[in-house]
Order: sequence, then C-alpha cells, then structure tokens
Amino acid sequence: MRFSMTLSLPDRPGQLLKALEPIAKNGGNIISIVHDRNKVSGEYALVSLIADFPSKESFRETRRELEGIGISVVKSEEVVAKEDLTVIVIGRFNLDKIVGRGLRIIDVELSNPSSEKPCMKLHVEVPKEDVKGFYNLLHELAEKEKALIITPV
Repeated sequence: MRFSMTLSLPDRPGQLLKALEPIAKNGGNIISIVHDRNKVSGEYALVSLIADFPSKESFRETRRELEGIGISVVKSEEVVAKEDLTVIVIGRFNLDKIVGRGLRIIDVELSNPSSEKPCMKLHVEVPKEDVKGFYNLLHELAEKEKALIITPV
C-alpha cells in the first residue's frame, strides 16, 4: 500500500535520518523523498515522501512512532493509483446507477438525447484495482437497459 506523508522536522543535522528509522522498522520502502530546504518555517523544515508499506496497520504504527519521537506528521494519505477510462454507450443509460461507486465522472458528452438510440461518451477516473469491476457493472447495467457499451481494446 502506498502512502504520502509530509513531515515537519527540526532543522538540525540528523533529523531526517531519525525520521526514516520508524519507516524502515515497520517495513516501509521509500519511493521518493523531497527535503525542501527552501520551505524552512522557523526552526522546522518540511519533508515530503512517498513510501510503500505492507499494510495500513504498519503505516499507522509508523505514524505513532514518528509522533512518539517528536516528529509531526503534517499530512498523510493513501495514494490510490487511478486509471482514466472512456466508454461509449449507445441506448438509454442511467448514470445514477454508477455515481458514488468510488469513481469520478470527468466528462459526459451526449448525442441525440431525445432519440430512441441516444449516444453517450463517458470519461471516468477509476481506482486501478476497480477497473474490472467497473466494466462488469457497466455491462450488467447496459444489459438491463438494453444498451450497448463500447470499451477500449
């Protein structure tokens, strides 16, 4: 599981190394790190990093340990890989059935919405691990509404 963190470190030698120890101890594998010396605020410097952890619990334990040694975690969040998908729907299709299912609708283009066979171009952003489920849901809904779904090859 990939996580992004921004740490506020005392601007003294050795503090970055001190912050990395709990990450390594809990199985974290650092993907990228930015120690921006231009963003020094008072006696503190901000460090942004992205790391893979074996589980959410190992990430939570890392946070607890960092805070336990006096390092503030200013921001942290799971990084979810997403994929942009575009599909064509021919026929009537109720978008309400897919809203709120972990995807983000980026764009919708309609052609002949009042005709018997309207066409819709749907551009969505879906978490990578949910792409197959999204396509399955689309085909299931299209079958119920007798619509045709055209997906990328």
